Amino acid sequence: MLDATFSDLEPLPQDDGPVPVVRIAYPDGFEEVMSYFRRVVVTGECSQRTLQLSAEVIAHNAANYTAWQYRRRCLEAMHSGSSNAAREQAWREELAFCTARGRENLKNYQVWFHRRSCLARLGSGPEAELEFVAEILRDDSKNYHAWGHRQWVLSSCGGWEGEAAFVEGLLEEDARNNSAWNQRYFLLQHTADLSSLSVAEGEVDFAARYIAAAPGNPSPWNYLRGVVEPLGYSAVPRVRLLCEGLLAGDAASGAGRVAAMSLLVDVLDEGGDPAEQERARSLCDSLEDLDSLREAYWRWRRSRVGAQQPTSPYAQ
Repeated sequence: MLDATFSDLEPLPQDDGPVPVVRIAYPDGFEEVMSYFRRVVVTGECSQRTLQLSAEVIAHNAANYTAWQYRRRCLEAMHSGSSNAAREQAWREELAFCTARGRENLKNYQVWFHRRSCLARLGSGPEAELEFVAEILRDDSKNYHAWGHRQWVLSSCGGWEGEAAFVEGLLEEDARNNSAWNQRYFLLQHTADLSSLSVAEGEVDFAARYIAAAPGNPSPWNYLRGVVEPLGYSAVPRVRLLCEGLLAGDAASGAGRVAAMSLLVDVLDEGGDPAEQERARSLCDSLEDLDSLREAYWRWRRSRVGAQQPTSPYAQ
């Protein structure tokens, strides 16, 4: 088929040297497609047939970044003199092509990057694209590429107003979804003042709900640290109350107890009070037994109690 379409071109075969050590067993059709594609890249032809050829290359290997780049180059060249409507239609068709290939290659960097390029040229609003990503995340809620793309859409096109509800819905389904916790922090970075005590207190209350439901889940504990640590634990007393409350009751055992105690070590150490720091050392001693896999860490952490001054901007 390609011989007829590119009868005016001489294929450019892959150069494996005079004596190939280990020849790759390419599937049927791959070498022919790539040989014509190499020639096209050399000649620089941008036409409907070369656009179709790049699709053939992608069908064989969707991670071929040169093929994706060449599609963008072809579309730009082919429609440089087209009307706005014709140019928009071409990129909408390309977005549809990208969507079809993307569903088959959901963890492919090149597909997601090409998708961004299509959207940037179309200048579309965020609604349809956020729904597309939501659909992907419903099947794989921790898809790194989809989350990165969602953040790009929000940053480039907007749509922040519905993101809190979207993230909370994912957390209700799986409170251990670190990607969703990260997205909530990303949302705060762009829509709230993370140096505000009221924001930090609200997020402590939010994380505390999930900690109460599953004290051994490390995700809300890590989120809580990320929000409060820059301000200083002494600035948000609710953190200490949360830890002390869990340790005083029966709710926290195993991993939950370790999480509460380890955070309390940092809270007690930060204040700089000698008695509290002594208690922090005692907690480290207990954690050597409770968290035996990190026994060496807790010995080191004990040695560091009192070694650093509080960094809170609210510290007196």
